[in-house]
Amino acid sequence: MLILIDQDGVLADFDRGFAHAWQAHTGKPALAATQRRHFHIGDDYPEEQRAQITALLQAPGFYRQLPLLPGAQAAIADLRGRGHDVWICTSDTGTQPQILLDKLDWISAHFGPDLRRRTIISSDKTLIHGDWLIDDRPDIQGLCRPSWRHLLYDQAYNRHLDTDRIDWSSTGYARLLTLIGDAST
Repeated sequence: MLILIDQDGVLADFDRGFAHAWQAHTGKPALAATQRRHFHIGDDYPEEQRAQITALLQAPGFYRQLPLLPGAQAAIADLRGRGHDVWICTSDTGTQPQILLDKLDWISAHFGPDLRRRTIISSDKTLIHGDWLIDDRPDIQGLCRPSWRHLLYDQAYNRHLDTDRIDWSSTGYARLLTLIGDAST
């Protein structure tokens, strides 16, 4: 199986990284991840703070400092060990070219150069071919009807949807393996 895996919010702990950066930048605590209700974090904050949030997200190094989600490395290694063709498929999230380099550096640091070479950065994931896309974004739209089936990576802001969802916990990962099947068959 060709499995595409999103980076931010699926492999990288976006909420924890944002909370750390927000605290350092503003001196105030960020909204707890469990209180988030929107995919775009700025939509969870008052209008007057959104420009500040955008600037923080566009700052050099923001994506490079995101912590790794627990279980992500083991899950990727296991999927690859089972014979699945795993690629990271992340969005182009800003106007600063440095963000792309930060994302690639993050992948190298946590998954090595091989997975860095197996990274696709696109503003439209529907253009990318695959069997499965594991992504935390609940509403992926684009120019094409996707060839992949969307598996929603569980986050507080997407729990209102009744759909297949996974995470890297032992239960969530077992669910993923049940859904995608064995690559060797």
